[in-house]
Order: sequence, then C-alpha cells, then structure tokens
Amino acid sequence: MKQLTLNDYQVDAMSFRLPSASPEYAVLSIGAETGELYTLVSKAIRDGRKPDYDQNVKKELGDILWNIAAVAADHGFTLGEVAFSNIVKLSNRKAHGTIQGSGDNR
Repeated sequence: MKQLTLNDYQVDAMSFRLPSASPEYAVLSIGAETGELYTLVSKAIRDGRKPDYDQNVKKELGDILWNIAAVAADHGFTLGEVAFSNIVKLSNRKAHGTIQGSGDNR
C-alpha cells in the first residue's frame, strides 16, 4: 500500500474537490462525517461489530480527513503544518503537566 505524507494527501485530496464544496461546506461536513462515525460506533455497541466494521471506520476517518484537509487549505495551511502545530501544543502541555484538564490555554 502506498504511503502518503500529509501534505501529499492534501494535494491529492483537493484534486477531487467540487466547485460546490465551499469553505462553509467543508467545516460543516466535518460534523456530518463525524456523526457518521458516531453512528457506526453506536450501532456496533448496540448490535455488535459487523465483519466490515474496521474498514468502515477507516472510510469514515478518510472522509473526516478530507474535510480537515479542505478547511486547512481554505485557511492557507498544509496538513503538515497543522499536525506539527498540534504536536508542539501537546508537547508544551506535557512539559507543564497540563495534558489533562480543559481549556485551550493550559
């Protein structure tokens, strides 16, 4: 299976973006696709996992990732920049003993 960098994925994924997939659409679709993942997991809890459960989780995560890539692109960020920024934030929280808790500025 081919491995992609986050930035390569973003470039490839955006080549499939339709003109109707506005910046607002991309943001709202993160919630919609996350809802589909929630539904998949909740039905697995209620009814048990189906044989294709893991593959369906992967598909939903891919849909969420596409939308995140679009929102990042709309704001002039690469996925690599977003990922690096998040690692820096988490590293700082760990160094300050604030991984747990709530609030953005901890």
